[in-house]
Amino acid sequence: MNKYALLLLGLMPILLFSQASRQYYHIPNAWMDVNVSGKLYKKFSWQIENSHRRQDMQGEYNESTTTGNLFHSFGQHVVRPYVHYQLSPKIRFSLMPLGWIGSNRFNEGNPISFFSELRISPQVMLTQFLGKLKLDNRLRYEMRWIGQNQPVDDKSFIYAGDFSSSTFRERLRYQLKLNLPFGREKISDKTLYGILSNEVFIQVGNQIPRANVLDQNRILIGLGYSVNRSLSIELAYQRQTIFRLNNTLKNNVDLNNILYVNMIVSNLNL
Repeated sequence: MNKYALLLLGLMPILLFSQASRQYYHIPNAWMDVNVSGKLYKKFSWQIENSHRRQDMQGEYNESTTTGNLFHSFGQHVVRPYVHYQLSPKIRFSLMPLGWIGSNRFNEGNPISFFSELRISPQVMLTQFLGKLKLDNRLRYEMRWIGQNQPVDDKSFIYAGDFSSSTFRERLRYQLKLNLPFGREKISDKTLYGILSNEVFIQVGNQIPRANVLDQNRILIGLGYSVNRSLSIELAYQRQTIFRLNNTLKNNVDLNNILYVNMIVSNLNL
């Protein structure tokens, strides 16, 4: 199975850009994540992911002037709590009982509205080692309730949003992530390590047009440093490709060039 996953990781960028007649918009982003996790009971553990995402001014539907400041505008905020069950050292099952995502919509370089989204997501993680190379295969299924547009000034990280009516969407996500420690056999205290990952997003359901089945792809390369068993810092470049295909010609694609910073706090006992 590993050789096919590695093949997918290598071929996906080629497949994504092999289609002709696309209109690409390059949008600088900065994503800042904090992941906190700890034990619950025996094989159960918990995790909370808090992600704040900013972007330069760029419209979703047409080209516009950018400022050169990737922190310029609020783009999205994500809060995802998880409960994990470690079946074995190689298999972990997880459930996000309810996650919240708040996002701005942009047009012609300006935020024009804000909307909230609720998600429920089961997932499974399969972990394997090839020597000191760690491979994580993550499969996630998302049930998504997308709320109504609201005025931009109404956005709030504690306000649930307008779900008087909502749009239901389903999505599958597969990620292959590789971690390689430098100078050590495994990641431990004071260890520098490399990161490489690719994640593909597939929309499912009868209501999804065929052209929009392939939703996104994210490829990431970076470095991490494990300070100790409780704290790690990661810095990476990520390319997020979003197949919007919602302009007049149905050919617009966002290419988000992302500075990604992740702080991982582990083994926190409540």
